[in-house]
Amino acid sequence: MRRALSKCRGKGKRQLCSQFAQLKKFINIFFNPRLSANHIRVYLAKSDHALSIFFVLLPDSLGGMPTNKNAQNRYIIIDKCLCRRNRNWTFNDLLNAINEDYSETTENGEGICIRTLRDDLRNMRSSTHFNAPIKFSRQRGYHYTDPEYSIFKSTLTSDDLLLLHQSLYTLKGLLGFGLADDLSELIQRLERHVPNDVTSATPILQLEVAPDYIGTTYLKPLYIAIRDRTPLVIHYQPYRATQASQIEVHPQLLKPYNGRWYLIALNESKGLHPQNYALDRIQQLSASQLNYRSADSDFGTYFDSLIGVTIPEKSKGVETIRLHITAGRAPYVLTKPLHKSQRIITDTDAGMELELRLVINQELVTLLLSFGPDLRVISPVSLQNSVQKRLKNALFNYK
Repeated sequence: MRRALSKCRGKGKRQLCSQFAQLKKFINIFFNPRLSANHIRVYLAKSDHALSIFFVLLPDSLGGMPTNKNAQNRYIIIDKCLCRRNRNWTFNDLLNAINEDYSETTENGEGICIRTLRDDLRNMRSSTHFNAPIKFSRQRGYHYTDPEYSIFKSTLTSDDLLLLHQSLYTLKGLLGFGLADDLSELIQRLERHVPNDVTSATPILQLEVAPDYIGTTYLKPLYIAIRDRTPLVIHYQPYRATQASQIEVHPQLLKPYNGRWYLIALNESKGLHPQNYALDRIQQLSASQLNYRSADSDFGTYFDSLIGVTIPEKSKGVETIRLHITAGRAPYVLTKPLHKSQRIITDTDAGMELELRLVINQELVTLLLSFGPDLRVISPVSLQNSVQKRLKNALFNYK
């Protein structure tokens, strides 16, 4: 488990490792005070993956980053040309430089038209993009009026610094995950370069983080075990058990749900059905001598028909579920659907009837109970009985 980073095996693990590596690279670029806002824009435009929160935040505050990667690549080519100040660049020179790159890097090899280049030059000059000091003269052609300028060198504005500081609060929400040892150092490095009047700003965006959740201490070792395909011995105490017991498992996936983290793993003593283990109930873990075994399940789709993380061993599979929601509560499930399979059957003044396609588990029952008197299970009868039983038990507590 302490071995150096090894090559990830399996499609799901390769994707996770790729995303994590991309995230670390993004953090290093984003938190390098010597880099400009434009440099960050260029990196994001060329990346296949980055923190989605920054795609939300950056466009308005860091100059309206275009979402078109081809446009960003053209800006880079134009910048490279104009930074070669020993040459006078005509419009056709810039057009040819871009088209030469297109012929080498695109499948069809088709170049751009004159209008596209004119739009690119106008966009680069715009304050909503790079605010580049591009001028044209007959003697010098297209050039930067500032001989030191490059889209990679422009400095961060006070608004940019404020945005970066606000983003710190988002990144700090990741510290507890323990998956990036250098994240804290990177945050501190940026904070040393942000002015005091900026650091005193009230955070605009905060992540919801479970307070003092002890399970995150096991995230990193479990992540490494999954990555390195290492079976584990875990000392695990279920919520209703009086003491912990040793279990040998083949870790497959880490998944959060409702403020808790869960390890999805194979337990050979329970067959091939994946089990879930809450991280806050793990007391100790160590490497096992077993040969690692991969699950047959595709975890990319395994949870598509689930609320939560549990598929009961005696599950009937995906079932059609009918629910009635009162008119007053209906807008809540319209704006935040219970599940992606949700569809409206009827919509009247009395309320709304919904249909879902789900595996029935305890997490689903708990979710339905959270609606109290505003929700009624129409079918199946088995789910209706489960909800009724829980409600009767709850009512009994008040007798």
